[in-house]
Amino acid sequence: MCELLRPSVEKPWLQFFDDEAVNAAMPHDTIYRQLRINNEHNRADAALNYFGRKISYGKLLNEADKCAGAFAAAGVKKGDIVAAATVTIPEMVYALYGLNKIGAAPLILDPRTSAAGAIDFVKQTGAKIFIVIDLYYEALKDALIQSGIEKIIVISADTSLPVSIKVLKQLKMPAPKIECNETVTTWERFSSTGIGVETETAEYGENDLAAVTLTGGTTGAPKGVMLSNDGFNAIAFDFKHCGVSYTRGQRFLNIIPMFSSYGIVSSLHMPLSLGLEVVVIPKFDPDKVGRYVKKYRPEHTLLVPAHYEKLMNSKELANGFDLSFFRTAGSGGDTMNAGLEAKLNSFLESRGCRYPLSQGYGMSEVSSAASCCCNGNFKSLSVGYPLLTTTIGIFAPGTTDELDYDEEGEICISGPSVMLGYLNNPVETEKVIKRHPDGSMWVHSGDIGRMDSDGFVYIKGRIKRMITLFNGHKIFPTHIESVLGKHPLVKSCAVVGVNDTDHAQGQLTLAFVETDSLEIEKCMALKKELYEMCRQELEGPAKPYDIQFVDSMPHTGMGKIDYLKLAEDYNNENKNETEAV
Repeated sequence: MCELLRPSVEKPWLQFFDDEAVNAAMPHDTIYRQLRINNEHNRADAALNYFGRKISYGKLLNEADKCAGAFAAAGVKKGDIVAAATVTIPEMVYALYGLNKIGAAPLILDPRTSAAGAIDFVKQTGAKIFIVIDLYYEALKDALIQSGIEKIIVISADTSLPVSIKVLKQLKMPAPKIECNETVTTWERFSSTGIGVETETAEYGENDLAAVTLTGGTTGAPKGVMLSNDGFNAIAFDFKHCGVSYTRGQRFLNIIPMFSSYGIVSSLHMPLSLGLEVVVIPKFDPDKVGRYVKKYRPEHTLLVPAHYEKLMNSKELANGFDLSFFRTAGSGGDTMNAGLEAKLNSFLESRGCRYPLSQGYGMSEVSSAASCCCNGNFKSLSVGYPLLTTTIGIFAPGTTDELDYDEEGEICISGPSVMLGYLNNPVETEKVIKRHPDGSMWVHSGDIGRMDSDGFVYIKGRIKRMITLFNGHKIFPTHIESVLGKHPLVKSCAVVGVNDTDHAQGQLTLAFVETDSLEIEKCMALKKELYEMCRQELEGPAKPYDIQFVDSMPHTGMGKIDYLKLAEDYNNENKNETEAV
């Protein structure tokens, strides 16, 4: 009797790729070499658009070479790590590729990180050089000097600004004065030391490190995610062959910071490898997303669902503003409920968009992306089908036993985009990356979902977001959010588990709803309507214990709804009220 083939072996999703894509060979190369090979003959094309200033591919490659020389002159060697705390600005893009040219790699931190957190990662990496953006220099300076860092390089978001904007900006908010000495220098002084320095381009090596980014840290201390050259290049290769019409010169709006895997891989290296013009927004304000889209008219972008909510309600796009220039409106990084999905796709269709939202799924541990919907290959509430070099399987949680189509289990991911591991943390690495009986390595995502017979993946919820009631009943918040999100007055909603003070164990389901300011009577009427929707569409235990209205949702630095903060704030407030009584 023939053994039943499982979805990860049958790979039904390959039906969405043409023969040329399926037979294409992924390049095994460094990210610096791929940037150069793909753009060397188009050096005049715009690579970066920084507040309207166009930085060409020729300039980008030259600056990367100069950076390589400066780092080499400072003693950086193949295998070394240079730490940085900065947002996405041209100078850090130069540093990324310059370091890669000589076989070194950056560890990029959120500049808002604490001094103690920054020093912890410096110690973990053995970094001797630290790049810091000027606005956070004073907050980190003393700790960095005391840590024994040999060189502090201060960069500024002002350096590459158009002259007119720089002058106005300096008048309103002058840049901090940096006193240079043997330890502290500015980016301009440092990079100039690379002029005329010849450096050899490092050869490709399997499992060579290209960059270290951080996990969100919502479930514990942030961990360093080690990304390889293959991980970066696999994502670029996948999007090149996914069927989307990426054409040299098209614009890609990049709002995700490069201290995240999504920002540095999917929103930076991928479009640069394909010759696109990347619009760099160093400090993204979600309330201005409509302004950015109207100003730059990007053909491609990657946003989280909360950003699309802002886009849909922005005044800049009122009165039927045409969005037909959108070729891929990518969405990832957070789950999307049915109500929001329907509203957004209706909005995009009414504004002339050819395709619905290109929803996707991934995680930092697989270099950002694992699946997506492309070119109208779309199913409601699906996060798409696996990318070309990626294999996705659904496994019984806690095992290596693969399940069949439409059976729910843990979503696991395999392929060249899988991280090298967590920085100096083998214990946590082994919890996430597991070797299966066939010898292949899989990332166990911690997400529950299923795959249909066409290869489309559906997310039911995060195992860690799952709410367990006092009686052991399991509830996935996305199910409730899908119901609440259908109401036209609900702009955003989030369901979390909060302490059940009436029982010794378990949680209660609490729904937070963001809506326009309403009078108390109208709020009560809306709450009644929402409860009735839940009564009709949800099983009894899944109905929320309470619905509370908020002016706006708290968000993480990545733009995701901060579910942890919602739950913590409620639990703390409820605890204080109980103690007062």
